[in-house]
Amino acid sequence: RSIGGFIHSRKRSGVASGPSLVDMLAGLELDTMGAEGGIDGRCILLEEEWASVLKTQKKCSKFSTMFRTAWDGKPISNRTKKDGLQSVAQPLLGFHAHITPGEWGKYVSSSEALGGSYNRLLPVLVERSKMLPYNNRWVVPDTSAIRDAYDWSLEEDRVMRFSAEAGERFDEIRALVEDRMAELPELLASYMERSAEQVQRVAAVLSATEMAEEISRDAVEAAWSFVSYSMASVEKLVKDAANNNEGAKPMKTPEDLVREVLARYGGKAKSSDLLRPLWGKLNAAALKETVEGMDDVRTWSERTGGRGAPSIMYELIDAEEPEVGAQVIEFDHHKSKVKPIPEPRVAVSNIFEGLI
Repeated sequence: RSIGGFIHSRKRSGVASGPSLVDMLAGLELDTMGAEGGIDGRCILLEEEWASVLKTQKKCSKFSTMFRTAWDGKPISNRTKKDGLQSVAQPLLGFHAHITPGEWGKYVSSSEALGGSYNRLLPVLVERSKMLPYNNRWVVPDTSAIRDAYDWSLEEDRVMRFSAEAGERFDEIRALVEDRMAELPELLASYMERSAEQVQRVAAVLSATEMAEEISRDAVEAAWSFVSYSMASVEKLVKDAANNNEGAKPMKTPEDLVREVLARYGGKAKSSDLLRPLWGKLNAAALKETVEGMDDVRTWSERTGGRGAPSIMYELIDAEEPEVGAQVIEFDHHKSKVKPIPEPRVAVSNIFEGLI
């Protein structure tokens, strides 16, 4: 049994309408009807030029609903005059696509995002992906481990479950995701509604590659690193797309973000409280660097409990404007001495004060 051969036989592309999606998945089930392992409708949609497919998909009102239903593994069907009713009892649909950031802003619609089509995907920004060395030689890696894991997964039905420690960490991650979504506009949050589920899926796959039915904490942490990067990618893609629209408001600077969150906390907050709503925008190091250049925010260490390390505190303050002083002097020509005026006047910062 070859995992490469299986993927090749199950790979499809160019599906741009609801009826064609049903027809394609129904054909896969029909091909395996009566097979030793039973009906197998697993399929991976691979779109190397997703933008061109999205343009066509917009013409079909059924596609989005059928795509979401099929991805969820629920029955889908379509009736035609020629073939009658076509139905897929248990669709098993995967999806992988490539699109440029500019095309994302043009073809990935906000209405589809709010409908839930894109929270089932994990967008990932990549950079310099074409910068392979000129003398690069493709080296086929050793795939024996993944082949063994594939065989292990087919030997019998497997049930993936969290270890106690992994389950506790997963609950913490779910809370982090909910807190993050609460801080975001509805459109951005709609892309992340299934982020916790994605962590669970990725962690299960990672554990399966090690031929273990128990999902470890390490697998959960690794999955969270990947999913959290995807969440940050979505924020950048959506915000950049919004900023490129005519009349859009510019993105806020890190300094603006810090001031905004501190104001929300009444002007004073611990580092951990400040970082929570800034998650995906600033990490602890970036926060420290940003605040160092701000005159209206002060920071200090404070022990807030009996144990543990002291907390880093941040507070909004009034920025101190430097006073510009001017001393009026008078020169005595007879005694060759400079005589300062007893009470020097201070120049105001607004030179037009008193005129308006």
